[in-house]
Amino acid sequence: MKKPIEQRQVVIVALPRGEIDKQKAAEILGGTPRTIENYQRLFKEKGKEGLVDHRHSNFSKLTTQDRQEIITLKRKDSWRSARNIRDYLGLPVTEVPVWKILSQAGLTRQNLKRVKPIQRFEAKYANELWQTDIMGKIDFPKIGPLYLIATLDDHSRFCLSGRWFRRQGKMNVFQIWYEALSRWGIPDQILQDEGSQYKAKVRFGQADYQWYAERLGLKLIWAYKAQTKGKIERFWKFVQSDFVPEVWQAKTIQEVNGAFKVWLAQYNYVFKSRYFGGITRASRYQPSQRKLSKVELQTLLVVEERRKVTRESTISLYGHHYYVPPGYIDCRIWVKIIGNKLYFEANDEVFYKTKLRFS
Repeated sequence: MKKPIEQRQVVIVALPRGEIDKQKAAEILGGTPRTIENYQRLFKEKGKEGLVDHRHSNFSKLTTQDRQEIITLKRKDSWRSARNIRDYLGLPVTEVPVWKILSQAGLTRQNLKRVKPIQRFEAKYANELWQTDIMGKIDFPKIGPLYLIATLDDHSRFCLSGRWFRRQGKMNVFQIWYEALSRWGIPDQILQDEGSQYKAKVRFGQADYQWYAERLGLKLIWAYKAQTKGKIERFWKFVQSDFVPEVWQAKTIQEVNGAFKVWLAQYNYVFKSRYFGGITRASRYQPSQRKLSKVELQTLLVVEERRKVTRESTISLYGHHYYVPPGYIDCRIWVKIIGNKLYFEANDEVFYKTKLRFS
């Protein structure tokens, strides 16, 4: 706060006499020692006139009428910003004092009417569109990083399948997809991002996922940004806030998946959605009419890979080693994946079957 000229003069005159020091003078006048030095110099040059403070804040330039016009204009057009009001009224200040006036009047948090309203898409019926994705890794303290892969129905938000894995490879993606198709039927379309698990990164050719979708008559829609997959992104947030804290100290991935299976059943059949007016997601979902038999699905969705048997009589497949019965060392055999079963084949004859391991 500025001190009267007379008080400044008394303090500056008292300094050379040794009645007060420079620090004390600064405290009395509410300035700094450097300000006091400037006052001394100006008083010596110009006398009392040198102690007049010619500085003016922008805020002081606004009259009472200006302030009233600012408030009136904001109430009339709530969309106007402080900068816009300043320019419209031609005020000789920055936008900061205008914003302060609006803030004091409680007009800075006005809800704006959108020129272009948000367009929210929702499938008209169950199984018209599924969304599938991989949630970013969660680093559990006792297990390490895990990925959740899941498929969601757009219309109902019903989670069709989901499981935690150590890797986000294509085989894990395919398995979740297979589980959803075999249990709930075939949708019209599926929305996913352009990850290499879903879409080929070369100009020509297809990823396995694309090839199998074509065989099933499924239309694939590609999401170029996270907002496009808004529903499954919100599902990830709910999983992170509601489920993950419960299993944060889990010691094995099996423990996490066991708990997630129970939680997922509650999410679908017990938890009530405020968005849907307090009903469950299951009440808005029903299986697809396009449902293939288990034999048809297994015939269409067979993943085939060729592997060489090592000297230890094993093959490597998607990060896991599998034992092959004796007699095939250094041979190349066909490996067929049907559902969660692994079949070894040589000379058009299946000679071994085992359970596929996921990680």
